Amino acid sequence: MDGLRLIRRVDFLKATRRTTDGYRRSVSGATALEFGLIMPVFLLLVFAVVETSVYYYKQSHLKFILSQAGRHIQTGEIQKSATPKADFDAEVCNDAKIFFDCTEVYLDVRNFGTVADVNFPAATFNTAGKPTNFVFQPGGSAKITAMRASAIHNFITPFLKDILQPDGDPVILVGFTIFKNEPF
Repeated sequence: MDGLRLIRRVDFLKATRRTTDGYRRSVSGATALEFGLIMPVFLLLVFAVVETSVYYYKQSHLKFILSQAGRHIQTGEIQKSATPKADFDAEVCNDAKIFFDCTEVYLDVRNFGTVADVNFPAATFNTAGKPTNFVFQPGGSAKITAMRASAIHNFITPFLKDILQPDGDPVILVGFTIFKNEPF
């Protein structure tokens, strides 16, 4: 009886080995396993590239907003309107709505007698990224006007957020322009 048991065990082991040999030699699952290991890293890199591109596009768009807003001030269009601040905000919102929420774009507009007089106080921001000392003083005909702009950007991609926003505060995009108003 022991010999019969031994033969059955050997047969069972042989049958098991034959069954598992097919799995051990098969490489059809190797690609799926490699894909599963590599794909998260690949997707993280793709999202980081896309989000970095969005960040730089936002920076470029903020400069466009500054140039458009500056043109409305430079020609005297804003100063001649009945409600300069409201009209200026509407123009900025119209230019910003392509890529920004209007509530996330802030412009500091100041006028000076000469270029040598241009001096902005240091910008201060609250924890939400909103400036606390920006004003709207576009100036009159043939005055020097300087504008600075800020906008908020929050990263979504995990490692970018950890590197660029370690304290959780938003990243602040900035831009600056200076020009002389036309005679109007």
